[in-house]
Formats: sequence, structure tokens, C-alpha cells
Amino acid sequence: MKKTCLIFMYFLPLFSFGQVYDNFSDGNFTEDPSWTGMTENFIINDNFQLQSNAPSTSVSYLFTPSEVFYDAEWKAWFRINYSTSASNYSVFYIISSSPDNVGNAYFVKVGDTQDDVSLWRQQGTSKIKIIDGTDKRTDGTQVEILVKVTRDSLGNFSLFSKLPSESDFLLEGTVQDTAIESSAYVGLLYSNTTTTTSAYFFDDIAATGKKAVDKKSPFWEKLSIIEPDTLQLQFSEPVDLSNVIFLLNGNEITPKDIDVFSTKPYSVKLTLNENFDKGKIYTFELLQVTDLAGNVLIDNIKQTGIIEPLALGDLLLNEVMFNAPPLATEYIEIYNASAKTLDVSGITLTTRKSDGSFNTLSHIPDGKLLAAGSYLAACQDADSVINYFGLQNDGSVVTISWSTLNNEQSTIVLANLKADTVYDELTYNEKWHHIMIKNRQGVALERINPDLPTQSAESWHSAASEVKYGTPGYKNSQYREIESISSSRQFLWAEPEAFSPDNDGTDDVCFIKYRTPREGFVANAQILNATGTKVFQLVSNALLSTEGFFSWDGRTDNGKIANAGIYVLYFEMIQPETGEKKQLKIPIVVSAR
Repeated sequence: MKKTCLIFMYFLPLFSFGQVYDNFSDGNFTEDPSWTGMTENFIINDNFQLQSNAPSTSVSYLFTPSEVFYDAEWKAWFRINYSTSASNYSVFYIISSSPDNVGNAYFVKVGDTQDDVSLWRQQGTSKIKIIDGTDKRTDGTQVEILVKVTRDSLGNFSLFSKLPSESDFLLEGTVQDTAIESSAYVGLLYSNTTTTTSAYFFDDIAATGKKAVDKKSPFWEKLSIIEPDTLQLQFSEPVDLSNVIFLLNGNEITPKDIDVFSTKPYSVKLTLNENFDKGKIYTFELLQVTDLAGNVLIDNIKQTGIIEPLALGDLLLNEVMFNAPPLATEYIEIYNASAKTLDVSGITLTTRKSDGSFNTLSHIPDGKLLAAGSYLAACQDADSVINYFGLQNDGSVVTISWSTLNNEQSTIVLANLKADTVYDELTYNEKWHHIMIKNRQGVALERINPDLPTQSAESWHSAASEVKYGTPGYKNSQYREIESISSSRQFLWAEPEAFSPDNDGTDDVCFIKYRTPREGFVANAQILNATGTKVFQLVSNALLSTEGFFSWDGRTDNGKIANAGIYVLYFEMIQPETGEKKQLKIPIVVSAR
């Protein structure tokens, strides 16, 4: 195994601290210090000054490493042999995050439309003047000026300038600004037109002071499986892994190989001794990791897996709490019915309007993985759901932007990011709840089995009272196995033969399973009491598949729950084309616990 301490050593040269002084008396700008950038547009002239040498209109720059940041002073001499304007000016980058003109930076601008010397803050494409110097300070056909900037440990900048005719520096202004927290470079830049290609001069560049005190913890940006046995870790900055402990699913591991990439993005590649399996999510933890300043990596646990493409049938709606309990929000649960690990980042949950169009799209947060056979509940406030149901905060309940569901009926849609592919859709109704549920507030509807059709009342059941009427993020309380029908069975039977429809989560539903000898049979089925009186019409003229089932939740035709006792299922099926007919009576026990 490669020694992990090498990682620390590889990163160090990139962040060597240096103060800067260059008067170009050595006749070059490539050594001591080394300036990089658009080197072809600069020369050292006979007076040992850095001079522009652009072939045409340009914005040209050079940068050199410097971490000078506070208790600091920066100086530079400028000459421009032309009137300054919006197209003709010079810039001194005193603080910069990158060796070009697009990083986060503070810079002094000499010249512009107001012919002034000013201090600017640059963050990406945003540039804001934070010290507005004296107008007309650089007015004239030729400008020669010495610029100085100081900054203390509290972020107080002072900007000065001095013309050749002046004996003392003029204070252009002061400002406190702490938006940018460190520096890696200083730089010089000029903007020229076709008539000013050689009109810019720079000399006596100096940067002295202290480097920024790094108080920020490093951030672990990404974890991914890039090969069957290889992980790639990406960080926000260089890290010290000399004392690292790697944990995979809670077990300490020793990678057989470690590769380090010492330029952005700062990443580490770990080759392990075993391959990763599909369909699983792996938890990877890093202990004793710091940045080069000693700040500890705080968010040190991530999950990953071998991500496979999402297909229709992989994701299903599995539970819905559409009438929230008093101390929690509504939620919608999805289930990974595939054997794959899926990236569900950006997956859409929404509802349909009466015209069939979608309401506002809500999305699963980025970086969310769902292992095979796993559940994920999405809601307005994950903490409220976790606390109400007494759940562990293991990521199985997430917060999304969501509007309130209708307490009586609505259509929920599970779709891709753009909502142009629908994975599942459910129009629920509060009447699907168990008859014993008198107060439907805070009671979820659970899917009995993912293999059952979504849009069927028989596929759903009120969650059990023992789980506070909801199971967000884990297996449903009313889940039942739907076993394949064995050829050794007769054509009709009940599972279980005795059930208790009391919504306690145990044997609340009786499944009446059947198998036909051929296609085309039509069935009628009734539940009779001990005296032979019909108490419930289970099905009427139902066209059967070759094998399947019906369910009885103990409800009678008058809307009440059947009393405890022995009942009889009378089942009759007929094949209209052949006249073949089968009849059977089987007992079903309604028990009370």
C-alpha cells in the first residue's frame, strides 16, 4: 500500500507561503519570482521595467504566487503613455484566489472613465468598487503613479496614491471588507486598444505581510465508485491524510492502493481489496482528517453505490399521509422496487390539476441514493416527521418544497426531473381508509404490496395503530407477501384462513386466491354468515386472470365490520364460451384479539 503520508507531501508545494518583491532588474519575469499568464504580451524593456507588448487589442495579465493577506502592504508603480479610459487602464491584483483575472480577488484599478485610482472586489463575474478614489487623478495624456494598499487583521483597507510631483501619498479612501478570506496570488493586468499595445509599464511590485489564518474546516465534496473496486474522494482543499482511518460500513479497512491528484479538484483515489456489489449502498467514513492548517473535517460520512439507470417500474408510490397529524407534516413515500441502486436526485413529486396539467414540481434533494428494496419519505419538514414517529435520522426522510395535499382526494404523480416521464401515479380517496378509522387525521394509506396495481383501492390499507398510523421511510405495517400460486393448490383458498380486521397491523386483511384451468372465466363471490345470509358481495361478474386474488378487509355491505365468528366464502366461476363451471365454499374466520 502507498503510504498515506505522501498525500500530505504532494499537496504542500502548491501552498508554499511567499512574499513578493520584483523590480525586474534581473531582466526577466519568469524567475525569482515566476510570473505566469499571457507571457507573450509582456517584455522587460531597456529600463528593466515590465512593459506591455500586445499584438492587438487585448486584456493581458501576469500572476505570481502570494498568500499575503493581513497586516499587509502592497505597492506598485505604473505608467500609461496614453489617456486612461474604459478601454485603456491598468490593474494591480493584490489578493487573488487564482492565477488569472476570473478568481475571487481585490484589485486596484488605475484609470477608467472617471480617471481615478480605485479599489474593487471581484467574486466570479461580479465586480464592485469598494473605494472610489479621486476623480481626474489619472487625467492627462500620460500617467505615472505609485499605488499603495494596506490591510489590517480586521479587514480594514486603506488605498493611497502618489504622483511624481508629490512628496507624500494621498489617501484615496478606506473600507472594511471581509468577503474574501484568503489569497494565493498577486497579479498585473492591462487593457489596451490598437493604439496602446506598448503603452503600459509596471515596476517595483511588492507584497509584504501575513498569510490568512485558515479557520475553515475542509469540505468533503463528493464520493463515487469509479471502478468495481475503486473509490474517488473529492475535497474543497488539500487535506492531510497522514493519520487517516478509513471505515467502510463501520469496519476499518486498509486500501491496497492510494492515488493523489494534487491539482483542482483535490481528489484521492482508493483501490480496495474487494469489488463493490450492485444494488447496495455503502457508508464510507473518514476519521482524523484535517486540512493543512489543522482544521478537522467535520462532515466525514458519505454514502455511495454502483448507480444504474432508472427505468419504468423501478420507483413506485408506496405510502401517503395526506391528512397530517397535529405535530408532523404530510409525507409521500416512494419505494425502489428494482434490484438496483438508484440516484433519485431531482426526482419529481407533484399533483395534477383538474385539467390534467401539473401543479408546482417538487424535487428530491441532490445526492440522494436509494438502495434496492429501500424506502424514502419526502415531506415539508423531515424533523417533524422523524420526531413524531420516533425515527432515526438515517436519511430515509427528506425535506422538499411541497404544498398541502387535499384531505379527501387528489392525484399524486412520481416523475423524472422534467416531469415528462411518469414513473407512477395514484389518485387516492379518503374512503379507502379502514372502516374502523373514525378520525382520519394522521392516518397514512399504505400499499399492501408493491406488486399490486397502484390505482386500486384493494392495494391500499390504513396504517396500523401500533406504528402511530404511519411508517415513513421503512417497511409498511400492512405489507403482505403475495405468493405465487402453487399448482398443488386447489383452485380457491384463503390466506389467512382466520384474520382480525382491527387495523393492528397483524392479519388485518384476508386474501382470497384463485387459479383457473384456462383463460376466460367470470366469477361471483359472496361472504355468508353462519345462517347463510349474505353479508358482503366480494365480486360480481369479475373477469378473472389465470391466477390472482381478491381481498376482504372484514367490511360488510352495510359499511360495518363483521362480528367475530365463522363465515363462508361462496365462490362460483364460469367459462361462458364452454359452459365449464366451478363452485366452492370455504370457511373464513373473523377473530377478535
